[in-house]
Amino acid sequence: MYIVISGNIGAGKTSLSQIISKEMGFSVYFEDFHSNLFLKDYYKDMKRWAFATQMNFLALRYEQLVHHVLLSKIPAVLDRSIYEDREVFAKALHEDGLMTDAEWTVYDKMYRLMVDNLPTPNLMIYLEKTVDELLRNIAKRGRDFEKIPREYLESLDKRYKSFYANWHFPKIKITTDIYENKDVIIQKIQNVLYHSVYE
Repeated sequence: MYIVISGNIGAGKTSLSQIISKEMGFSVYFEDFHSNLFLKDYYKDMKRWAFATQMNFLALRYEQLVHHVLLSKIPAVLDRSIYEDREVFAKALHEDGLMTDAEWTVYDKMYRLMVDNLPTPNLMIYLEKTVDELLRNIAKRGRDFEKIPREYLESLDKRYKSFYANWHFPKIKITTDIYENKDVIIQKIQNVLYHSVYE
């Protein structure tokens, strides 16, 4: 069993993953952005490094799933999914002209070869925040390379809403504070996973 946390940059995915791990005894797997060899360069020159960055994230996430999550007998929570890599980030880069048609074709082929061999998550949790909230959260964590334009977050926000709307497997959307509403959120997750109770 595994669940994924989905949401824009700075939405609180890592924090919610930690809460779920602590409250439900799940193993937790974080997005290993430090292992992405191109991320810092990407934020300086998106067009030059978009394809390499997305391919690197795709490989890292697939490796994490295949070599750790799916081999473990302990339920797991991941603080980002391989699905939004394509449906939100890579698609946005292609549609905005930062990834060429040829690069998109290669990326999409690799994505489909990987995903066809993966089981669908038991649950996807979407953290929806306003762009103002995202900007505040990004500033708080102080990663020196995360100088992210508001327009980029707004573009991703639209795509995340579409991604969630078109996800046809078990899902939950959370718009409230994850700390103040921790118990309610955990109960919702348990209802879906163990009792097949949906909102």
